[in-house]
Amino acid sequence: AVWLPDVAAGIPLALARAAAEGALPDVCTGAGLGNDVDEEALLRKPVGLFYDLGAWEANLMECKTAFGEGFVHAAALKSNGLGPMLRRARALGFGAECASIGEVRHAERLGFMGAEVIYDSPAKTAAEIRYALERGLHLNIDNFQELEVVAEFRAAVPSSASTLGLRLNPLAGAGEIAALSVSVADSKFGIPIDQKPQILQAFRKYSWLNCVHVHVGSGGMGEQVLVAGVKKAVEFALEVNKFLGRDQVNVFDMGGGMPVNYGSDAWHTEKVPSFHKYAAALRRDVPALFPGSAGCPFKRVVTEFGQSLNAKSGWLASRIEYTKPLPNDEGQKITIHFGADTCMRQCYTKEHTRRLEFFDGKTMRPKQASAECPVGTLHVAGPLCFEGDHLTRDARAPRLSRGDIVVLREAGANTLSLFSRHCSRQVPAVYGYRLSLGGSPSEVIEWQLIKPSEDLEAASRHWGWEPDAKRPRSEVQ
Repeated sequence: AVWLPDVAAGIPLALARAAAEGALPDVCTGAGLGNDVDEEALLRKPVGLFYDLGAWEANLMECKTAFGEGFVHAAALKSNGLGPMLRRARALGFGAECASIGEVRHAERLGFMGAEVIYDSPAKTAAEIRYALERGLHLNIDNFQELEVVAEFRAAVPSSASTLGLRLNPLAGAGEIAALSVSVADSKFGIPIDQKPQILQAFRKYSWLNCVHVHVGSGGMGEQVLVAGVKKAVEFALEVNKFLGRDQVNVFDMGGGMPVNYGSDAWHTEKVPSFHKYAAALRRDVPALFPGSAGCPFKRVVTEFGQSLNAKSGWLASRIEYTKPLPNDEGQKITIHFGADTCMRQCYTKEHTRRLEFFDGKTMRPKQASAECPVGTLHVAGPLCFEGDHLTRDARAPRLSRGDIVVLREAGANTLSLFSRHCSRQVPAVYGYRLSLGGSPSEVIEWQLIKPSEDLEAASRHWGWEPDAKRPRSEVQ
């Protein structure tokens, strides 16, 4: 297995570098404010999303080496769409899994082409389908009605190089999070595998249909459920080829669904397998999945991992803007610069909790209890203007001060992609860093701005405003 760095060990070093670079400006001094407050000053908020790029890349390479030759790992853009990181992923041999035409065009702008792009939206328009066929994208079809639309345009684009897959629901059961479990009988995705006669006839009717696609779930899925779902779909693909008397299905898309350990610093636990452990289970139970093995008809196998590639290497940080005492002086309520805007699932549900850690804003070390900072109850409130914007109401922590720092761990996936427009906040900046290896103590040897903070015009554009240089929209009558 590939060695994976300890992200936690580098957080104090990265916080110190962030403060030095101006990424986490002090909230207590008003440093940098002149007589006139300009837009740059308004955007200078003490908040950011940070990635340990060494840990992120090591995790990507663990995925690649675990499965071996013949696999194309398409990173799910819904999880992390950051351009510089996706360009690096492509350079490492990864593809791009896209759930909308917006993600498709974003991937193409970053250099992904043709079969490197996997297009999976369950609500593709006719125009999007034709576009995918003309560009030679790998297109996965969600249902029989969509199949007929694809057939119409496939006839109009006979030279299309697109791989065309049919998404099956293997009916493998639910994981721990119902909203992310897509292999139940009433799932919105795919064609239930028990509709065998209709599926077989679809492959017979359309000889260009050459891929079986399956995706068991997107979180909280155990190894056994994942393997069982892939096994059912592989066996079905083999049955299709036997029924047709030829190896028409020569591509297999096994989706993603690998869980993440959100409960501790460890990358893997008994319930959260490594990529190597998952691949070993598939080799044991589904040997025909692996190109080159006996009985395998697949020239290429696609994966669509997202959170498992990105989550653990990223973390959110914000200085505390204000503190308030709780009733009866039982503790504190603190207000920070991320909450339900950036962490919608964490604030709105109970199934997506994340670890919160607290750092001294001057030393950048973990906050320690003392006579001056006794442990008490802590409510962590976000910046949105409604009472539900709380990351927790029952934390226990030493007394915190303005300027101290709150870190939310495992935030590298499904944070910016779920950003909320409620209250028209700006998407925070994103930073990447690398630590020296082999030395003690480590140091930050590389620091980069991956994405600047969103500008203030973006919220106005979202609400229909256009700059003066463009033709204004007509006034509401």
